[in-house]
Amino acid sequence: MAQNGTLIDEGGDYLEETNTRVSLPLSLAYDHPVDYLSDVGEKWYLYVHKLSDGIVVLGTRKEISPKGIDAMFASNALRFGTSVEEAMRTSQRAIDESLEFAIIDKNGILHWLIGELPLMTSPPAIPTTPTLVPIRQVGDETYAIFLEPVVSKSGSDVGLISVFEDVTSEQQLLLRTAYFNAIVCALLWVITVAFFIAYMRPVRPSTILPAQIPFLDEGESVEFKSSLRWDYVQQKPSKEVERAIAKAVVGFMNSGNGGTLIIGMSDSKEVLGLQPDYASFKHVKPDRDGFEQALRQILIAAIGGRQCVRCVKTSFCTLLGKELCVVTIAPSSEPVFLEGEAGGQLFVRVGNSTRPFDAKEAVAYAGDRWGSLALTRWHTRRPIPQPAG
Repeated sequence: MAQNGTLIDEGGDYLEETNTRVSLPLSLAYDHPVDYLSDVGEKWYLYVHKLSDGIVVLGTRKEISPKGIDAMFASNALRFGTSVEEAMRTSQRAIDESLEFAIIDKNGILHWLIGELPLMTSPPAIPTTPTLVPIRQVGDETYAIFLEPVVSKSGSDVGLISVFEDVTSEQQLLLRTAYFNAIVCALLWVITVAFFIAYMRPVRPSTILPAQIPFLDEGESVEFKSSLRWDYVQQKPSKEVERAIAKAVVGFMNSGNGGTLIIGMSDSKEVLGLQPDYASFKHVKPDRDGFEQALRQILIAAIGGRQCVRCVKTSFCTLLGKELCVVTIAPSSEPVFLEGEAGGQLFVRVGNSTRPFDAKEAVAYAGDRWGSLALTRWHTRRPIPQPAG
């Protein structure tokens, strides 16, 4: 859409309610072809056919218009019937492929658009930066909307691109997955052997789809980290940043449900990407493979290789043109301690933060979370008091 409200192009399935009132770019006589030069320099043949409660607009670009276009306009216009309701029932296949068309009611409401007809609508509100609009219900479907401003070389706004992503099936899939998991859990609870297998085998949290990430908030099962090792304040790699990543992973392992750590997004949900981390690598490749290798090295040094293999899974996705790392952490079947921390202390995800437990809290939590076996392991990790003197 141009800055002045001219519709430039519409691709994919038409969505009702995405456009409201439209008008023709110039006054046209009914059932009479007219030449028109659009705002973007395209030469059109336009033809308007009157309905009892609206109009049908047919058009084709001049350079690709077929022979006998006048007769083609007239014959195709009759196929739409005499009202907007009849026109809406007209199959797209009944209209010649070389023609593009729009159905507009007497109030100027656009009901259907096929192609790139240069219709006019209200000038759009163009955001200063690419913007994600909250999920919107359009009929029976749910859409995520992304607005991308179009700017000239001088930096001034010249138009707007609106992208609609249908997330209905993804939400339905998540719901079906939840129902399926509930049934499986019920069966495992009844069958003793299956219950034992479920206890011994880590259960990973539900996979988070890339389209869901902009709509997530930090909580008991989700945390955002700006980077793996790059300190945005000091503008250099930092061991403290690496330590924070390890603490977050340990906190999810020790929680009852595990969680997902998304690296490359700030606490305020700004997409920062992984490029600063890539550029900081010296001993691994500056790409996804090198990032995953560096992450594994940090976690192995902090908690050991066995826990990493059992509970940690990494994947990558792209959002707003920047790469993110999605770390899925399963709950551990035993307490996980962060190497270097004082004995008797472990980290647990509580609400939307990861906090250390002192010895008394940790013993009580371990007993509730893992049982007596965990308490035995816990006491073996605590320092042995030495006699005085």
